[in-house]
Amino acid sequence: MGTSIAKYDHVAVLTVKDDLAGEALEDFRVRTEQCIAEACYCIVVDCSAVGVFDSGGLETLLELQDKCEEKLGSVKLCSMDESLSKVLEITRLKRRFETFPDVDAAVRSFS
Repeated sequence: MGTSIAKYDHVAVLTVKDDLAGEALEDFRVRTEQCIAEACYCIVVDCSAVGVFDSGGLETLLELQDKCEEKLGSVKLCSMDESLSKVLEITRLKRRFETFPDVDAAVRSFS
């Protein structure tokens, strides 16, 4: 299904339409590289359709966060269900990512 990109001023919103796991992860990686290549370092990842993060998905999110932070930006996650929030908590990655209930709140947080 893939990942789409929408721009809101200086913020890119990556809407993930599949799990951040396995083969589905490749399109997400391509889209993140596209954002970095376009010098967009304020990124919201909309997880409303994500059911699962695997270790590769978490690693990709961390790599993206590192690249954005190098350029004084950040990655923020939104619309995660309880199980995804629990994964971030268990892996202690919750402190690396700000989370928001929806896309609008996450985009506004960059203001």
